[in-house]
Parts: sequence; structure tokens; C-alpha cells
Amino acid sequence: REPVKLKWLGVFAPLDFAKLRDAASALLKRVGISKKLDADALVSTLSGGERQSIAISRAMQFAAKVIILDEPTNNLGVEETHGVLRFVKEVRDAGHSVLLITHNIHHVFQVADRIIVMRRGEIVAEQTVADTDLLTVESIITGADMSALLKETRAK
Repeated sequence: REPVKLKWLGVFAPLDFAKLRDAASALLKRVGISKKLDADALVSTLSGGERQSIAISRAMQFAAKVIILDEPTNNLGVEETHGVLRFVKEVRDAGHSVLLITHNIHHVFQVADRIIVMRRGEIVAEQTVADTDLLTVESIITGADMSALLKETRAK
């Protein structure tokens, strides 16, 4: 899968690091990372947001049929977050399955087809995004009647 020089050498062919760096830069730009990351830097020296962006870029590169993203926008800036959500939409529209685990319900409504709410390891609700709204899902998550709370706060 990696670009190589001297393909006729088969498994012994040297990697084409220039092409690898170019491909990595292109993927990071798709996720929304515009600054230049050192391709030779150890991942352990990068910030949490940079690490998350690299992990998402790897998922993009290998185009898995099922992609599981656990808090993918955690530690990311606004631009990177938009890039991640754009990526989720792209792979969803391309027919891949994406499991998005997040505490940011607004992101779910932007990219999801279905919402599953779990509490203590049990599924407590499963709905399509088209058939629900933010208040309903928040009520399910918290166990509180958010519409009554909203009416109460507006009355004050």
C-alpha cells in the first residue's frame, strides 16, 4: 500500500518517503490541519489534538468499511473539528459505517443517521435523527423532562 521506489524489488523495494510525506500532508489538510507537522516527529511529542488528527487521517487513508471514532473532536480546535465532521460525512456518504462515540450531541445531529443512547452499558434508546430532536435526546440522556425545564426557565 505504501509508495515505493524500484517496484521491481518487490518487498525489498525502498519506501518513497517524499510521496509518503505528501500523502500525509494531504490527509491532514482534509481533516483541517493546515500547519506543517514534522513527519519525523514522534507521536508522543505531539499535542492531544494533533494525535487525534493523525489517528483520523490514518482511518481516512485505509478507508475501512467500519470506522469507530471515540470522542474524535476531543482536544481539537474549531477548524479541526469541522474537518473531522466533514470526514465523517464523506465516509458516511461513500457507504462506510461510522460509529461516533461522543458527548457533544450537536455533532451527532450534524452527521448521524441514527442515535443510540447507552447508560451503564445498556441501550436505553435508539432513534433516527429525522424522528427526534435535541431536547428529546437530552431528556433520554439525563432522564429529565427537558421540555418542562425549558418552559419553567422561560416563565421566569
